Amino acid sequence: MKILTLLFFLVSLISQAQTFELRNKKLIRYYDLINEAEKKIITNDLNGANVLYKKAFREFKYPHAKDLQNSMKVALKTNDLETAYAHYQTLKCLGKKFDDDFLTKNFKNYEEYKKIPCQNTIDLTYKKSLDSLVKVDQYYRKLSGGNYQAYKKEITKSDSIASTNLLKLIQKKGFPNEYNIGLEMKSWVYFHDFYLIIWHQLASNNISSQKVNFSNEIVKALNDGKIRPDIAGFLLDLNNNTYDYSYFKIYQFNSNDERSDCCYVSKDFLPENRNESSLKKIQQVNGKRKLLGLSSTEEEVRKSIFYLNNKDYIFSNNVIEGWNFNNSKDADIMKKSLIKLDDTPH
Repeated sequence: MKILTLLFFLVSLISQAQTFELRNKKLIRYYDLINEAEKKIITNDLNGANVLYKKAFREFKYPHAKDLQNSMKVALKTNDLETAYAHYQTLKCLGKKFDDDFLTKNFKNYEEYKKIPCQNTIDLTYKKSLDSLVKVDQYYRKLSGGNYQAYKKEITKSDSIASTNLLKLIQKKGFPNEYNIGLEMKSWVYFHDFYLIIWHQLASNNISSQKVNFSNEIVKALNDGKIRPDIAGFLLDLNNNTYDYSYFKIYQFNSNDERSDCCYVSKDFLPENRNESSLKKIQQVNGKRKLLGLSSTEEEVRKSIFYLNNKDYIFSNNVIEGWNFNNSKDADIMKKSLIKLDDTPH
């Protein structure tokens, strides 16, 4: 029995110490260029961003929808209409819905531009199967009205069914992405509904225990270019109960009277406020982020700050983290370790 216990302990340690990494060299170059393009956007060097996006798309012929959208916006603002129209067509092929007047408003002579046939095929059967699993995942959560403990047994069962069947589907048909199941119109950051099933397999779940750890599938999808690094890092942290891929976050405080107080960030966002402990943690997070193809956590929060007043662009899945407190004094205690962005040079 002692030997079995020791073996279990060693396996646990190895699992916790596992390093997830993007190894696809073309995708490494792609994300390096995308990260640089996004930095150009927030410094208003749109011509520079336009050049970098073109280089990135030569590295990877299936760019993510967020990158296509950002590149299209940059091309429109720099009057590179041919490029913008090409990305518009690709986004339409992925299923993006545009305003009725978007085409005539932005491309007055669109008949002059090259027509590009769709390079993808939407697998409606796969999409239908995924949607069915999402309904299983969401059914008792919606029925509970937020009181998940009241339906703990039912949620545990439905989570097990949804997660194990999702794993089987992925192993049979490959990891779903926007090129084979289209875009989720309800999500402004193009976050697929089926990601919720993976989310609910978080290792720290106190409602239903983890039945499937999707880490291997996520990392394989990352190296196949089928999931964005920001979403991959988010889901890996959840599935492994880690905080490897995010340090700086923007916080919003909500109260029972539906008022909100935004936006705050950790005091050590400012380098002069960092101590040895926070410096070490930031370096660790940035090292892990680099392995996935992500920019530094400081750069990510700068992009999120930019996004707050520039909704044309999408940079990350995780822009604002909301906190709800029944007692305003509890919120005030947390705010002592934060600084409000309105009062911060950033």
